[in-house]
Amino acid sequence: MGRRRAAASVGLILPTLMVMGVVLVAASWWPLPGVYGREAGTLRSVSATVVESAPCGSSTAGDLLEMTVDGEKVRARYDGCGHSRGRQLRVRIPADPAGKFTALPAGSGEGNSGADLRTRLSWVLVTLAGVAGGGYSLMLRRWIFDRPSA
Repeated sequence: MGRRRAAASVGLILPTLMVMGVVLVAASWWPLPGVYGREAGTLRSVSATVVESAPCGSSTAGDLLEMTVDGEKVRARYDGCGHSRGRQLRVRIPADPAGKFTALPAGSGEGNSGADLRTRLSWVLVTLAGVAGGGYSLMLRRWIFDRPSA
């Protein structure tokens, strides 16, 4: 009788783990912008010069950058701090930089979806391994403690 109950619990745990794995992988791919060309071109890369350096610490707005965009000098805050004045940086800005915006480091944001995808998949695999390990320990616990004594 104990073996039937153990087989029934395994029959419920394994499909549950498989469904959870599929859901986790689907969730990791779903909200990622920039994969397969979606929303491509929303950011463009330009060269900028640090005009005002902001100290790194709590509640700093970031360094002030100056860049030439479509023949016009534009100033924007940088998503970073502590760069020396006059330093040249490669940054990503909106394709249409109208209004106030924040410049991003060149290797970040939607333009770097490959690294974002690798990071997400790594977290999904770690989570899936934890769930599978938990399910396996439940199966072992039941197998060990539900065995009839000889």
